[in-house]
Amino acid sequence: MRTASQAVLVVMAFLCVAITTTAATAQTPPAIPCSGAFGTCLGSCPAGQQCIPDPTTTLCGCVTVTTTTLSSTTTTTSSVTTTTLAACCGFSPKPSELSFTTSIGAGNCGTVQNSAGTVTKQLACGGLYTGGGSNSVPLPYAVPDMGNSLTGVSSCSGSSLTLANLTSAQTGSNRNCTSVGCLFGPPLPIPNPSSTPTSVCVINSVTTDASGASDCSSGASSLNLPLNSEIFLDGDLFPNAPGIQVCPVCNKTCSAGTNLNGPCNTDADCPGAASGSCAGSTRCHGGPNDGMACTPADSIVGTLSDFPTTHDCPPPAVNDIGGLPIAFALTSGTTSKTAQAISGQLNVFCGFCRDVNAAGTGCFEGDSAPGCPTNSGCIGAGNPFNCCTGVGAGSCDQTAPKPCFIGSGSPTACTDGNGSWPDCEQRNPGAFGPAGGGARTITETGAPAGTLSDGAGHASTLVSIFCIQPTFNATVDAAGDLPGPGAVSLPGTAQLLP
Repeated sequence: MRTASQAVLVVMAFLCVAITTTAATAQTPPAIPCSGAFGTCLGSCPAGQQCIPDPTTTLCGCVTVTTTTLSSTTTTTSSVTTTTLAACCGFSPKPSELSFTTSIGAGNCGTVQNSAGTVTKQLACGGLYTGGGSNSVPLPYAVPDMGNSLTGVSSCSGSSLTLANLTSAQTGSNRNCTSVGCLFGPPLPIPNPSSTPTSVCVINSVTTDASGASDCSSGASSLNLPLNSEIFLDGDLFPNAPGIQVCPVCNKTCSAGTNLNGPCNTDADCPGAASGSCAGSTRCHGGPNDGMACTPADSIVGTLSDFPTTHDCPPPAVNDIGGLPIAFALTSGTTSKTAQAISGQLNVFCGFCRDVNAAGTGCFEGDSAPGCPTNSGCIGAGNPFNCCTGVGAGSCDQTAPKPCFIGSGSPTACTDGNGSWPDCEQRNPGAFGPAGGGARTITETGAPAGTLSDGAGHASTLVSIFCIQPTFNATVDAAGDLPGPGAVSLPGTAQLLP
């Protein structure tokens, strides 16, 4: 709630009023009768007398009167009463929103350690890491900056704030709200220089209304914001342009050279062309909005020319291979996950039910690829899979992967399909390959914003470690080594708003 200073206006009016009183001189009987009944005397009288009722009779008569003038002073006061509500976190009665905007990171925000406690990998601030120890996609992926998210302050007590979701109607945009269906950040390119066709563009959206807490004194924050990561297997949308444009980009256009009419950020993106060939206004390159005007939603990051991106330029719908649920739990503190040895596999951070020791297919539950347990593959009860109940019948057709270990607690039993996927494993052990099979502990360390009660923006870092299920796209899962863990750090600016 916004407050404004109020003034109290006091108006003093002093009125001098002349009050005339008339006193009758008693006459019994009246010296001169006048007309009219008692109480309604209307007749005329000589000068100095009035026609009034005589106090001792019921007759009207002309009587002598005396006049006395009195002076009186009246004071009138007008005022406006102001009620001041108690302030919380520097706002009266409380702040209404907490804003967080991502920025480009610098330095390291986390580590990967082996079972001996030795640090085997530093995790960069502003970097996204995914997959098991045999991942072959170069890490980290750069998280887009300029992504803004607004959460509501539902209550405030002392320095403690309770955070809640805001709808697009409340924020004015579907790109910064925190309710189901809202977009989270600009499109995220994940290029794979070692295998360009497996490069993907990710669109993140909120699947559960945001909830969390913050402290306006320390600036510590936590936010539960589950996401869906929709994956578009785009490869390189502009092979003639330098780098990998895996998401449609919003930038200028080459007017000459081998990348004629292709996207460019500088003249260097227009090979074989003269200076000034990268020109014109920004427009979408690639996707259904190709050629339309756009506004970049992030900065130019990295050297692969895969930025800037924007939701003004969505990826081609035909390349959508499905979405992955991400249990995004952000904190400005420290979070860690420690792997376990499960079902004979070492260093499992994120286990999913898998067939290793039943029919030996190696398939994860929910995978319908050829050779995996499916009803269509059943030739009899229990043959060739435990989930078969007869010819072409059974409980083999599961619709989704089933998590059995998410980096904490104890693994749960995998019993679906009469034990057709009895093992709890990742695709490969460890984290964030290549050569990450020995990873045992993942740690990410955030940074609180400090005092937020001044209403100014303060640097902060939010971090999260999560699990990523298989996509069931054989090419993507093999390159990214999925299922496996994920970790991210989001440097940015936190600010309380009135």
